[in-house]
Amino acid sequence: MATLCLLDEDGAMTERWEIGDQPVAVGRDDSADVQINDESLSRRHFLIARQGESYLLQDLDSQNGTWVDGQRARTVRLHHHDCIAAGRTFLFSERCLTARSRNAGTVAGKA
Repeated sequence: MATLCLLDEDGAMTERWEIGDQPVAVGRDDSADVQINDESLSRRHFLIARQGESYLLQDLDSQNGTWVDGQRARTVRLHHHDCIAAGRTFLFSERCLTARSRNAGTVAGKA
């Protein structure tokens, strides 16, 4: 299982979502599985999907692009502690091998 963590301006984690077997769309619209209040995000900005034991991030033709560790990303395999920038939002990915935190939410993809 992987975890997607939302960071604030100071780099502190403010929210986190566990990502399982179903694809998860991230964006500002109600149709996104993970909704983030950032007007510079597209309605459905990027998708994270499991592929075997890995997770892939795919930009969904967003207007402002998606960046992983400073590189523009169309489709990229995520690694532990990759920094994801989308709009004015910063997130990071991690592989979660421990029990879920009390602040973590499990995302069920709407595929």
